[in-house]
Amino acid sequence: MQRYSLKTVVAILICCNAFAQSKLLNDSIAGHKKIFDKTGEVAAWYKPEIPGAAYAHVAKLASEFIKNTPPIDPKTGMPLYYLTCCFSGPHMVGEEAFSKGQAPTDWLNNPACIYAGMVHSLVNGYMVYAGDMSYVSIVRKMLDYQIENGTTPATWPWASVPYASADPGETVYRGSVRWAKDNMRGEGLHGIEPDKVGELGYAYLRFYEVTLEDKYLAAAIQCADALAANVRDVVPRGSSTEEFSIGKSPWPFRVNAQTDVVISDYCSNVIEPIKLFDELLRLQKRLNLAEQKVAAYGKARTIAWDWLYSKAGPIATGIWSGYFEDIPNDHGLANRNQVSPMETARYLIRNPTLDPNIKKTVPYLLNFVSTAFRTEGLKAIKEQTWCYEPMGSHTARYASVCALWYDFTKDPYWKKEAYDFFNVATYMTDPNGVVRVGPTWAGSWFSDGYGDYIRHFLEGLYAVPEWVTDGDRLLGSSSVIQSVQYSAIQISYNTFDNTSVERLKMQMKPKSVTINGVKIAEQKNRVAEGWYWEKLSTGGVLSIHHTTGNNIVIAK
Repeated sequence: MQRYSLKTVVAILICCNAFAQSKLLNDSIAGHKKIFDKTGEVAAWYKPEIPGAAYAHVAKLASEFIKNTPPIDPKTGMPLYYLTCCFSGPHMVGEEAFSKGQAPTDWLNNPACIYAGMVHSLVNGYMVYAGDMSYVSIVRKMLDYQIENGTTPATWPWASVPYASADPGETVYRGSVRWAKDNMRGEGLHGIEPDKVGELGYAYLRFYEVTLEDKYLAAAIQCADALAANVRDVVPRGSSTEEFSIGKSPWPFRVNAQTDVVISDYCSNVIEPIKLFDELLRLQKRLNLAEQKVAAYGKARTIAWDWLYSKAGPIATGIWSGYFEDIPNDHGLANRNQVSPMETARYLIRNPTLDPNIKKTVPYLLNFVSTAFRTEGLKAIKEQTWCYEPMGSHTARYASVCALWYDFTKDPYWKKEAYDFFNVATYMTDPNGVVRVGPTWAGSWFSDGYGDYIRHFLEGLYAVPEWVTDGDRLLGSSSVIQSVQYSAIQISYNTFDNTSVERLKMQMKPKSVTINGVKIAEQKNRVAEGWYWEKLSTGGVLSIHHTTGNNIVIAK
């Protein structure tokens, strides 16, 4: 059995409690007065009488906080999200101190996770919902900074990949060193996390699909190259009675990028590299990828997928361990987190043909998370067993997967589950856009409160369009949306792919839909090429299926 020093145990507890400065009160959650609906469940704090109205509202508050009022470091003049993972809002340090940038928290930074999340939440998410293209330039600066100041040398075994961690205040990312003696929190000098190579690599690729700027494609390909070159074939392929190890995964959780020395052997989060490989393989002809790369990506992807579903993988073992950069090494595989099973479930729902037993796998993953990470007396999800605290981002994540599963199955149980958990998650957002970590954790993280929070509400609105109450909105697409404009007479947008399917919530049935200037026909179902209108009690849902272009104009 793995034994931990008293210092390590204390450090784990400190991680969970150092910032927990507010207590869950019977009549309030995270500074908001608790409101109940007619069934006795917690309702959202904003417009509780209108189901779903709060979801777009908190996404707006959080997004505009990053855009307009992020805390600024007084020494460098840089937004704090370049320098630290987290900050204390004005409710903790006061308005004057906050306005002067006296808000950073002394804890290791997680830039790769922050920036990947900002791509999904602000560019693929809120930019599309609001039609505000300024978020592209904001996130471009983040990605450029990581590429220029947080990428490994091209000559190392793990070449040209992003660092996941850095010490707070450091302007150059090289792995976090200050806490390395505490069982390698933050990986140490030149340490990386391969799952974050996949996570940020996929975000680089998605950002390329928005901007068509080659440097982001190059960064994504470099991530894929490193993952393919360093994959480990640990899939058990012998007899049913063979002995096998559950302590190794296709990529380690932590590894020294310069020496290739493994720091921590196991990481269940293979879905992020798989997403990167799948998208590059889908685009191989369009990107003119070399046959050698295609073969290497396909081989690595197959190993990762086969392991995920093997008797040694987390689908079978339930060992969802290895995600958070500030947790000590877990050689005994004692820790569990909810991120990896939920993001795996999300990917399956988006790609249902990948798992012939999806109707068993996804509920199994949802039930695991709702059981293992439940919070007594509150519809909230805890982060991990080594930081067993309810948090807004993870509550919203669970809710979003429930909503997507409802959209897939039409089982009303999952819609209600999503609704109840989303409502609690709204309470973490203050009216000024500061997002607290959780009901008992008053501090704020750029990952948990923004990159890994906003997108979940927007996915919920995509899955349940009746929750959209603030006008005509493009909710999502099977393609990346490059730009969108809303006006009184039309909605126009561009997709990366000529062939894709979009979903919009509109107040009135459109007059016409054109693809690259050519009208397409209204259809009697959403599967056929053309457009389909589904009337709701208020407005309706417009589904568009097109194959002949990427400029779509909807006349109101």
